[in-house]
Amino acid sequence: MRDLLQAAKTADRDAIFELLTPATRARLDSEAKRATDLNGAAVRYTAKDLISIGASDGVAPPTDITVIEQRGDRAIVEIVSPAGRSRLELVKSEGRWRVDLPHYGGM
Repeated sequence: MRDLLQAAKTADRDAIFELLTPATRARLDSEAKRATDLNGAAVRYTAKDLISIGASDGVAPPTDITVIEQRGDRAIVEIVSPAGRSRLELVKSEGRWRVDLPHYGGM
């Protein structure tokens, strides 16, 4: 999780992409191809082009990250920061916990 926060802070799309599950990376790749097709290939998108990294200047880092639920190779963590709480789904893949975005897509 700390790797993801550091990658986001430094706007490292390559590192963020590697921290996504294979299924999420495949969905991003599919959506990038779809976006390329929709614009008549005037712009060729890659999966990494679809990763949006917002500015974190002035945004306080998380104060707590807690595993809410873990079943086998799946887990849900809660991230607490001064801005509020959010939950993130993780999947253990290739020996490492990775972020899974099961509902990503549908441009």
